[in-house]
Amino acid sequence: MIPKHYFPLPSPQYDLRIGASPIPAGHHIFEPDEHLEHERSLKRACLAFDPHYYCQSLPGSEAAQAELASLLGLSGGIREAGDAVQEDLLILDLAQPGLPLIAGHLCFANAWCLDDKLGKSFLSIHAPVPDFDKTIGPSSQKLIERLKPGRPVTRLNWAVKSTGQLDLTNRWDAYVSASNAAITPENAGERCWMRAERQTLSLLPASGTALFTVHTYTQPVSTLTREQQHILLGTLRTCPEDMLRYKGIWPFVKPLIHWLTLLDNN
Repeated sequence: MIPKHYFPLPSPQYDLRIGASPIPAGHHIFEPDEHLEHERSLKRACLAFDPHYYCQSLPGSEAAQAELASLLGLSGGIREAGDAVQEDLLILDLAQPGLPLIAGHLCFANAWCLDDKLGKSFLSIHAPVPDFDKTIGPSSQKLIERLKPGRPVTRLNWAVKSTGQLDLTNRWDAYVSASNAAITPENAGERCWMRAERQTLSLLPASGTALFTVHTYTQPVSTLTREQQHILLGTLRTCPEDMLRYKGIWPFVKPLIHWLTLLDNN
């Protein structure tokens, strides 16, 4: 379930924005909840299937990995850190041009994987996002470059998927396509899942790197509050087609809008 304070859509009007803010008092980079052990077991299953696919690093990232592990009171690197938490973990090198991705423990990604992104610059990683380089891309990179010690920031991201499975890395593309095809105007509320990502960015000062964390929550659209369903409906109606395609919503957006409209009119 998505915590109410992490519902990722602020209004029924689509808006592409960074939406980053300082992590508020009482909140932390890592937020374990009642699903900690279950999601750690899901990560173990991913890594048992293919450890390299889900956890990779480049030579020279060892100091950053050790600094990350130390945040959790652990020794080792990104493998040990990622095994201990619910969040996906990614490290960007602030000392290199373009802020390349140098290490990642990524089990719950939405339609991407480390094979395609490791070593790429921040803007290259986000190249599939429509108009990213012309809109929020440059300001997002500046936000990372200007991170201060002890002052992490957070933002929310959203998607709607045809499955509640957390691991939606690219190896599941065929499964997702089949799930998309099964959605109808009658079952869309039960078959579609709201997906929220609580993302954080923080400086690892000793290594001169940035830590990016992603805590993923999923919830059937049918179980959202009526207000949340109304906001989702408005967002889907106003979201550009290219963004709906990028987010993987386009194949089932019409039946989902139909389902939400009937509910909204009652």
